[in-house]
Amino acid sequence: MKYEHDSANIVISKKSIWKTLFGVFTIVFFRSALKVQILNDVNQPIIYLFFEKDINTESDLLELWKDEWSKAGFRPKILTLADARAHPYFGEMEAIVKPIFSDTEDALNFYRYLAMASVGGGWLSEGDTFPTNFPMSEGLNLPQDGLLTSYETHVPSLLSGSADEWTRVSRLIIDTIPIMEGRKSELRFLAKLLKEGDSNVQFMPMTNVQIGLVYKAPHQVDCKKMGIGRAVHMAHSYVAHSFAKQLYPIELPGPGPAHDYRADAIKVFLKDWRHQCGGSNAPVEPIN
Repeated sequence: MKYEHDSANIVISKKSIWKTLFGVFTIVFFRSALKVQILNDVNQPIIYLFFEKDINTESDLLELWKDEWSKAGFRPKILTLADARAHPYFGEMEAIVKPIFSDTEDALNFYRYLAMASVGGGWLSEGDTFPTNFPMSEGLNLPQDGLLTSYETHVPSLLSGSADEWTRVSRLIIDTIPIMEGRKSELRFLAKLLKEGDSNVQFMPMTNVQIGLVYKAPHQVDCKKMGIGRAVHMAHSYVAHSFAKQLYPIELPGPGPAHDYRADAIKVFLKDWRHQCGGSNAPVEPIN
């Protein structure tokens, strides 16, 4: 009987040991996984986009924007008016901007400077700007010592800057818009800063951002051009120009202008670019 009792104790002890080991292994595994996730979040650069769904309506383009920046190694994050309102300058800016632009996209273009300052600065992209040869070292370490920088001269398709810089330029907006002559817009505001040359905003040459569907013939990507710069900007006017030159990569599925279908056209172009030129940040996808 004593032998049977000892054997039972041994079995129970073995079960207890295995349960303990399993518990320890589970804790270690999940702690390690959590640590890796935290490290990835810390080391992964963020790309911001200011987007209000009631005003910015191209949801298919938004999804493509998220997908492309994710493939390039960034963490896409959406900013809204709530982020802009968190900045102490919001009331002052709204008092200037709203009477001129009401609640339009033109107004949002100014509020996004406050939103960027509120979240700590960094990289801001338009929803129709996509990464190509982006230097990932600059994703976390802002170029130009963190000065506010526009990479398509005064066209704000891709901007970077520290939180202090986004706040400083927000102050410039508040002070400048009331005294600007003629039609007012973010583009004209930045053009004014570029012309005057004393704002300490950095305006990089257009070679930093390619524009439109960069084909040299139908479905033939200009790999040389696409090998230059860190992004490509697919603005309405740029896409319309490609259509006029008969370089649009899709048949229009409806009666609207070409830019109504630009998300689909951009998707085809980017796939052509990866297969013909090797792409850059993102891996090659299989042809469907």
